[in-house]
Amino acid sequence: MEATIIVLGDLFSSYFSDSTRQVENNSPIWLTEVLPLQKERRAVMDTGMRLKYHRLKQKISLEEFSSGILSPRELKKIESGIKDPALKELEALCKKLDIPLAPKDNPIGKVLVKNFKNSLLHPQNKAQIMEQYNDIQGHPLLNADEDVELEYSIQQIRYYIITGDLDSAEDKIKEMDRFREFMSQEQFYLFHKYNGNYNYILNDFEKSLKTYLVAEKIAPPSISASELGDLYYSIGIASTKCRETEMAYKYTEMALKIYQQEFIPKRIVECHLNIAITHQHFGNFRMSMQHYKNALTIGNKLEIDILRFTTEYNIGYAYFLYQNYEPAITHTENSLDYIHPEYPADILISYCVLIKCNYELGRIAVAKEWLRKGLDIVENKKISINSPTNKAFKEAYIEFICLDHLVNKNFVEFENFILNKLLPSLENTRNFFEMGYFLSHLADVYYQQERYKESAMYMSKAKYAYKNTTILY
Repeated sequence: MEATIIVLGDLFSSYFSDSTRQVENNSPIWLTEVLPLQKERRAVMDTGMRLKYHRLKQKISLEEFSSGILSPRELKKIESGIKDPALKELEALCKKLDIPLAPKDNPIGKVLVKNFKNSLLHPQNKAQIMEQYNDIQGHPLLNADEDVELEYSIQQIRYYIITGDLDSAEDKIKEMDRFREFMSQEQFYLFHKYNGNYNYILNDFEKSLKTYLVAEKIAPPSISASELGDLYYSIGIASTKCRETEMAYKYTEMALKIYQQEFIPKRIVECHLNIAITHQHFGNFRMSMQHYKNALTIGNKLEIDILRFTTEYNIGYAYFLYQNYEPAITHTENSLDYIHPEYPADILISYCVLIKCNYELGRIAVAKEWLRKGLDIVENKKISINSPTNKAFKEAYIEFICLDHLVNKNFVEFENFILNKLLPSLENTRNFFEMGYFLSHLADVYYQQERYKESAMYMSKAKYAYKNTTILY
């Protein structure tokens, strides 16, 4: 299972599962529901919209707000922009909301939000981002005008995702969904893109890809090249997870060109990695390895550990796929030099690759040593494998336990775990190569037990799985 760098780069654990669901490429029906809104987004917040924004923010009903000033019907017309309020009415309404008659110019607040946004676009150091957030959180100028307040709240979604606080991210998404009508075109675009980020983290890759494609349709012409590159990259890796390989290649290539022009080395590496994976899916090993080597060459100069891990791991796994076990071991062992203990799923799946390679080479003692190290992680981390956010660890755990039974010749447990745990997981992720690998070993176990009919049946299933893989051998 290939580890794809996720949209947030190196601040959250890599994920290894592939979506079972496919996404339509050509003008999906759901896009038509959003496209009309593109022309209706406001450039500035007018008086009526501003009053409605603060009324909803303070959770005041239309009747309560209009009471003693004007009728609810007239207030609704004002909030809808059909009519302007009289000066006395406006003064009374603003006094009730405790806001000024007109928004104040807030250059410092805009700079605070802009700097915060830029730090989140290509994050590299989670600690620095958290420190910056703590410095500005609660600053009065972040709530001094509606545009800055909306922008900051939307950026908080991205911040919570990057820092791994998914509960807060979900709460903020629900909160901001109430204020969609007040967002500018760029804010509306970012809200969709960050929703895509959130769904990607939850491994809902189909929903993530759909949301990214909506974001592309509603993106304003004013967004920066780096922002556009981030969107294209996001579409690229989500497409990879959905096995929309042509779409993945197209968008990642577009992102790569932007990042090369903007000279953002970290993202150049990440693009090369995803393009390498798409070439694997196309069956083009030579081009795949060329992009992996490009990623490795550039990545080694950046000294970003998680990026080095992902590059080395992917190269190692690519060699494993092509049964070139010695370089697979070298690169996978190299990857472990750069992974932090807080990423147990990544570590455990790397151990699985090393166990399989050494097992295939007949180095059983070495395979057992990697099993011992893996068991330390399983026993000490106490991770709930049934949590949605721990899906990657659950998949790695299931494969690891299967390998433990195989290497130690606990064939009854091996058979039970493959048929009841691992196979359903691999079918769900459409990981045909791993299906073929484990089914062939199950067939071999049956053969050793002289269960020839079952052996032949599962060897046939293994061949069918290999045949259905998108990678050529």
